[in-house]
Amino acid sequence: MASDGESKRLKDDQGHYLDAGFWRAVWVMAVISVVLMAVVVAYPIDPWFLPEASTTSVDIDKLFKFSMFFSVPILVFVNGFLIYFAIRYRRRPEDPDSAIGSQIHDHRALETWWTVVPAVLMVTLAVLSYFVIPEYYPTGQAAASAVTMEAIGHKFYYEFRYPGLRNSVMNDAHLPIGVPVTMDITSLESSQDVNNEAVIHSFWVPEFRIKQDMVPGMVVPLHFTPRETGTFRIVCTEFCGLGHSHMWGKVIVDSRSDFDKWYADQKRSEQAEAKGVQPISLAPGDAGAGQTTFNAKCVACHKAAPFEQKLVGPGLGNLFHDPSHPNLVTGKPATPANVADIIEHGAHGDMGTMPPMQVNGLSQKDVANLVAYLQTLHK
Repeated sequence: MASDGESKRLKDDQGHYLDAGFWRAVWVMAVISVVLMAVVVAYPIDPWFLPEASTTSVDIDKLFKFSMFFSVPILVFVNGFLIYFAIRYRRRPEDPDSAIGSQIHDHRALETWWTVVPAVLMVTLAVLSYFVIPEYYPTGQAAASAVTMEAIGHKFYYEFRYPGLRNSVMNDAHLPIGVPVTMDITSLESSQDVNNEAVIHSFWVPEFRIKQDMVPGMVVPLHFTPRETGTFRIVCTEFCGLGHSHMWGKVIVDSRSDFDKWYADQKRSEQAEAKGVQPISLAPGDAGAGQTTFNAKCVACHKAAPFEQKLVGPGLGNLFHDPSHPNLVTGKPATPANVADIIEHGAHGDMGTMPPMQVNGLSQKDVANLVAYLQTLHK
């Protein structure tokens, strides 16, 4: 048991701990918390910070605000007390080497409160999330959607498949405003070659408040309704290989008339393709411009080096002059026309997947310039 002197000293110390300086610090932190909590309530996420471009994003933002509102005082008081106590009970020059810090230990009431209050907040947030998050994953909702489509993650681009269109659309997904959409999300399943093995990608559209992993062999239906026209970036947030930083696409929300026009244009393009389209003319290719395009578009996957110096794909330094590899990934001879065909339409083989020129944002002129540049290489 503590002696009378020790008891008196402890009592004096406790009075010192809760003196005017302590309560001033508490009041300062309380005022800061109230001001920041008011900012959370008053500050609109849309449009100043991030547009609410889908109907469900409104409810998601309410969850964000709930979390932010109660996180502010926790942030302020926890960090405020850390700073206050670090300053107040710092080691001073006159303290002896044997000095020890303030002997304050458990406080049951305080520990009970800081356990119960966060627990109640977490349970409340979980209950609210239980009603909001399923809006993205409703059962039986696909049948009610006016647009049902697929989104497939590849290394390193997005493929979108629309009902009624034979050809996939790469990277740029067009959607009509105000129309319910069900998008089946997945990733390309594994092939036999190790360079194109299955990986997890991600489909994240911040303005839609949608973020869903694209898992090989698993199809996850997402349901949402666009509510604002515009162009919104799709970001892959799962590291998926060397080209991860280049994997992004766009969701383009059109008016219904503009979407119908775009869809009709896709149908006409397919009909023209079915009738036979002339191959890209390679005659005016500019090797200098091709080098610029290669450095901007191709170096994430290829080097201008010998075949063996691979990144994602092989080195292209001797593409037209390599007796050890006379054929392309398609099995065809390495001729300018066959190389242009791969750049234009893409290919898949034992070296992996080559996306088409639409994915890489290339024009027919770019293709001609790239072929001209590749013909000049002798590495």
